Amino acid sequence: MDDPKIYKTLNSISPITEEAWSDLKPLFEPLKLKRNDYLVREGSKASYCYLLMEGVVRVYYNKEGNEYNKTFFVPGMFPTPLTALLSGAPSSLSFQSLLPCQLVKFSYNGFRSLFIQHRCLESLMLQILEGLWIKKERHDIHMVTNDATTNYLIFRQDYPELENQIPQYHIASYLGITPIQLSRIRAQLAKQG
Repeated sequence: MDDPKIYKTLNSISPITEEAWSDLKPLFEPLKLKRNDYLVREGSKASYCYLLMEGVVRVYYNKEGNEYNKTFFVPGMFPTPLTALLSGAPSSLSFQSLLPCQLVKFSYNGFRSLFIQHRCLESLMLQILEGLWIKKERHDIHMVTNDATTNYLIFRQDYPELENQIPQYHIASYLGITPIQLSRIRAQLAKQG
């Protein structure tokens, strides 16, 4: 699969040589999901990485029958169960499409096997992991130090298009509040501005 958009996305994260790209692209397989399809289910093993080209994927965990949204992935991001992939343990999270999605999937082991020949791919992996770690840590800190209105404003800044694309209860779950609380926050902000 030789899609210039994939190359451009990966190269914008960390520069990739032509040789590395030539060896990497045979690993890519296109994958389409319909709305509400699962990319990964809780309890499943992981051996693939995914790059989201179109759509939105939510990540959630289930506790006593309640779903709690942990994060959202939008185009250009990697909705991959990293802990399951790196540890070999079953995923404790579910990854579900909220919109029709187009992704690229590729074998993690196949990708890693290219690191020795192409150090730029190892740098790419490091950049992806660092980006995900920073995003996760910032979100975790915001959730315990900010009020719900501030977190909602951060959500709108981080995901500018998402609010109009997905149901409000998913956003409320991500923010750790009820849909009614979210409606109140939105109404209050609309009055102010």
